[in-house]
Amino acid sequence: MFCGRNGFRFMSKIDAVEQGRVLTLPKLLPNIFTTIGLCAGLTGMRFAMEGEWEKAVFFILVAAAFDTVDGLSARLLKAHSRFGAELDSLADTISFGVAPAVVIYLWIRAPLVGSGSEYLLEWFWIPILAFSTCNALRLARFNVMHEEGKPRDKTYFTGVPAPAAAGMAMMPMGMEFILKRFESGFIVAEYPLWVLGWIVAISLLMISRVPTFSFRNVRFRVARNRAILVLLAVGLSVAVFSKEPWIFLFSLGALYLLSLPFSITAYRKDNPRK
Repeated sequence: MFCGRNGFRFMSKIDAVEQGRVLTLPKLLPNIFTTIGLCAGLTGMRFAMEGEWEKAVFFILVAAAFDTVDGLSARLLKAHSRFGAELDSLADTISFGVAPAVVIYLWIRAPLVGSGSEYLLEWFWIPILAFSTCNALRLARFNVMHEEGKPRDKTYFTGVPAPAAAGMAMMPMGMEFILKRFESGFIVAEYPLWVLGWIVAISLLMISRVPTFSFRNVRFRVARNRAILVLLAVGLSVAVFSKEPWIFLFSLGALYLLSLPFSITAYRKDNPRK
């Protein structure tokens, strides 16, 4: 045969790739990003155990960034798979359900250790459990809707998505970082009831039916005469982030929170019969 032995071997590898027995790097890339995000979430818990609160929050936000990247890369590379979907769901449960809950609990626990208020910590654990449980319930609901083939509105999520909920849950920590930056002396962690009340509210938003904006299918278009303004805004955002990262990130969380009433109004306008 003119192909030769090596030629047949090369062709067999191509056939294996086409039949799905071998994964190419582009097909594996989304799962790599998911795994990196999972490791980032776990690393956030490790820093929380060491009392490094800013590093703990930072790594959970890194996990959220990779959660966005893995979904985007899967769509661009057409690398969707059942394995990737399951891995992403498990990683989200850990990075945005377990990790933020543990970080927040250790944060509000730190000022109370040795103060004679250890009994309260047993009660404080209940809202923390509620947050992780609501996160798992939301992800389970999302998976079931997907497997049952129910039509999904690509413009809206049902409830606050897990990464956004994790970010909003840690906003009290961000507030303390900002106050510390300006040497205010006010310690947010010393008011745990307010923090836990906030956690409960975010937990309920996760499992609620509140429509929230989905930016997955947003097509960014801008008029030529406004391109300079957009670039200027991006430059200013980068400058603010490099100078005051916690103020920038806290502002993003606040803007997302303020967007919820607008998402409800827009959803009702787009779906008048619902």
